[in-house]
Amino acid sequence: MKTLKHIILGGILSSLVFSSFSFSPIKKSFPQGETVTFCETYTFEEVISKLDPEDNFFTLVHLKEAYPESSRIGTCHEADMKRLWSYIESEAFRSKVQEDLIIAAGVEAKDQMIPLYAIRKSASNDVFPTQQDIDEVSVRESDNEENYALFISFSESGVKKWASMTRKNMGRNIAILLNGKVLAAPRVQEEIKDGKCTISGNYTQSEINKLKAAFED
Repeated sequence: MKTLKHIILGGILSSLVFSSFSFSPIKKSFPQGETVTFCETYTFEEVISKLDPEDNFFTLVHLKEAYPESSRIGTCHEADMKRLWSYIESEAFRSKVQEDLIIAAGVEAKDQMIPLYAIRKSASNDVFPTQQDIDEVSVRESDNEENYALFISFSESGVKKWASMTRKNMGRNIAILLNGKVLAAPRVQEEIKDGKCTISGNYTQSEINKLKAAFED
């Protein structure tokens, strides 16, 4: 399997990549109680380069564990989130950044710090796969039997959408959102044509099961 530079995402979302993978797990229907979406992203560098060094954004957002090519743009303390949301909706902020930029929070907070991601608003719900296009989710051990990976298989309706999305975003992050919050933002290694992919990284069994459970709650 090809390997690319991993990105550090913090919490249980450590170093993650998307890649193609063929497998035949026992079929389990994907639950339809939650809203899972897949979104394109902006990089930290693409967003931050639009802002002045004195911008109020930097008084609310900590840039630790934010890297130029990653869609993670920093963290915000839980107590400051209301002020942050108010500011990023203001004209002072919106007039500087990309028109279709959405700042999304991660689902996992660590030490009361919430990760933030730069998401691109989709022009059409028909362009990218949605929850209805997911067929199966399962956990497998990695080759060294110490780390674990999450495998996702798309249904027939999602195969072409996923192939198109991964082709357009090779080398970039694709964010997986659950009810508007980011579960993970792996980097795409290659175009995935068969609708089967893996989210891999330095996961323990407990961590990967926690991520899988987030899909299934």
